[in-house]
Amino acid sequence: MVDYFIDLARTIGVLTDPYISPLENVLKTTLNSTFPQVYQNLEEILENNKSPFVDKLPLMNLFHVLIITIGYLSTIYIGKMIMSNRDKVSVKWLSIMHNLNLVVLSAYMCVTVLSEAWRRGYSLFANADDRSEEGFQKNNHQISFLHVYHHFSIFIIWWWVTYVAPTGEAYFSAALNSAVHVVMYGYYLSTVLSVPIRFLKKYITLFQMTQFSLNMIQASWDLFYFKIYNPTSNSYPFSSTILLWFYMWTMLGLFADFFRKDRKREKEQSIKKKGQ
Repeated sequence: MVDYFIDLARTIGVLTDPYISPLENVLKTTLNSTFPQVYQNLEEILENNKSPFVDKLPLMNLFHVLIITIGYLSTIYIGKMIMSNRDKVSVKWLSIMHNLNLVVLSAYMCVTVLSEAWRRGYSLFANADDRSEEGFQKNNHQISFLHVYHHFSIFIIWWWVTYVAPTGEAYFSAALNSAVHVVMYGYYLSTVLSVPIRFLKKYITLFQMTQFSLNMIQASWDLFYFKIYNPTSNSYPFSSTILLWFYMWTMLGLFADFFRKDRKREKEQSIKKKGQ
């Protein structure tokens, strides 16, 4: 099944290459002419940190990732401008299919990642990057700063993790995030179907914050284990671990702020209803 997704992504890459390559050349030329030293350093970093599995995976070109990210941000900006003076459009059936697909896909990802981790004999934390062939198996209220920041940043971060070390400790974040998404998109699906599981609403953000806390615990343990307790062992790349640690702080801060504002908004709405 995983082979199918990889092959599908490769096929999409081939079909879009005539449109992406000219943009990639412009981006490379602009960066190289404007910041030649930065461009050279970037090339060296990518070459020195490349996982042996990079050539077997789609979308491992950083410039393609940057183009997609720019496209995502542009779509959000232009879309908000276009819809700012228009009436709301009913997208109920699109929302149903979107959320249903994400529930199924997230559940599939969670189960397959955990089963592969079990097969490889991974412990909870401190799993080294496995670079052998065995280690890689081909088996407008809503459009907030938090929403945009999280989606464009996590895309780039997971690209880096996959580029550098898609094995070892990467399993924990992937499985945990997929489990959270099963709950989150399951709730969204129930809401669109007009049978909302109301008690879940206030716990979803707490569930996400628990995820970030567990990821921070994982990163902290790995920093201790691989850098202090057992520095001579085969380790998971430091760059990915420290990136995870810092990123989780931003996620905790932003989601905590969202949780506080959301509870305040619900309280104000409740008071308003009682006053009517």
